Amino acid sequence: MCGLYGFLHYGNNEIKYLSNITNALAEEAAIRGTDATGIAFNDKGQLSILKESKSAYRLNFKHSDNISAVIGHTRHSTQGSEKKNYNNHPFSGKCQNTRFALAHNGVLMNDKDLRRQYYLPKSKIETDSYIAVQLIEHKKKLNAESIKFMAEAVEGSFSFSILDSNNSIWFVTGDSPLSILHFPDLGLYVYASTEEILWKALIETDLFQELKDGAYESIKISDRDILNILPDGILVYDRFDFIDYSYYGRCNWWNYGTVHDSNPYIEDLKMIAAYQGFDEETIDELLGEGYTPEEVEDLIYCRG
Repeated sequence: MCGLYGFLHYGNNEIKYLSNITNALAEEAAIRGTDATGIAFNDKGQLSILKESKSAYRLNFKHSDNISAVIGHTRHSTQGSEKKNYNNHPFSGKCQNTRFALAHNGVLMNDKDLRRQYYLPKSKIETDSYIAVQLIEHKKKLNAESIKFMAEAVEGSFSFSILDSNNSIWFVTGDSPLSILHFPDLGLYVYASTEEILWKALIETDLFQELKDGAYESIKISDRDILNILPDGILVYDRFDFIDYSYYGRCNWWNYGTVHDSNPYIEDLKMIAAYQGFDEETIDELLGEGYTPEEVEDLIYCRG
């Protein structure tokens, strides 16, 4: 698995030490990947991407408190060497209406097929995730329609975060988890791949008091949701459909007797489990008892 994290600040009040929030999120998200770490943000009208082939434990991102939005990623490499920094997330893209940065958690299986199908240009980037950027660029504009096209085309496990040059963040959720908190008094949204990562990070920041006071709300986001948080904090939801429901990654396949090992999400989950001291048999037993992959993942991180 990889880790997604970040924030969007839409309020007029200044929040000091925003980079502390960025780094706290990155360090907690490193449990999901230590091969590389990166962030993207807009500064003075320019979309900037900072990423290195290092664990978040060894990095300290610095950015202005005037930054309105950040998307971040911690990588556990599955395709494309992390030593070549262009393989790491976030990736940059460009459409007629905006530049954008994209980060992905999960594994995509049909990137090469899609590149041939839509005659997409060759790239030195070897990561399967980059096909998402190319599919959006293929549609010429970054909007709900192009994102829906991308989400319905890819096969595998995924959640995506996308930041555009107008400080709007898009979230696309397949079967990979995502957790978002809203602090209305501060005009601030903060997110991470799991609720545990999000809370562990925020109690290390100045937002701890807001958490203690209950001055927050959880934002609902479900499988097949496209959520756009606009620069003014307004939420706009859309939905996408899976094209091939017979594909094991396109439905709740664990209820239909499909072999767990054939699913890329489970393969990746077992790799992470091994780092936390769990063997494959334990994961299979939990799935056999009716736990969903997301619940198994939470157990791994809680007990690892």
